[in-house]
Amino acid sequence: MSMFPSISIAGSGLSVDQTWIDAVGGNIANAQDQVTPGQPVYREQSVVAVPVGGTSPLGQPTAGNGVAVQEIAVSNGKGVLTYNPTNPLANKQGYIVTPNINIGHELTSLVEAQVNYEADATVLQNSDTAYKNVLSIKA
Repeated sequence: MSMFPSISIAGSGLSVDQTWIDAVGGNIANAQDQVTPGQPVYREQSVVAVPVGGTSPLGQPTAGNGVAVQEIAVSNGKGVLTYNPTNPLANKQGYIVTPNINIGHELTSLVEAQVNYEADATVLQNSDTAYKNVLSIKA
């Protein structure tokens, strides 16, 4: 087995990890948004990743070719109704709506995405070093 696929596999992981970090960042940035009831509220986004397969020389499906973003899923949450009559966005009854986003969960996801990103970056660096060492061997 060749070492060359390690670059594309780790690269695909970096791409998914960056998309994940971006989605979590958007969730955190919009977690405190406020709207008048009846208006659309920000909904949590999450990355759905799938393995990238290939085919063997015999035409059989294989795994281990990396990962790809299948979609950015948007939650079905309708937000959290909060009584805040002094808020200028409050309706006549004094309520506003905020996104149903758990900051603790988002920060945990951010750490997990960062660790994955760092692992993929390390694989790329190690692959680069290995390839350079192979190229420097003199016959």
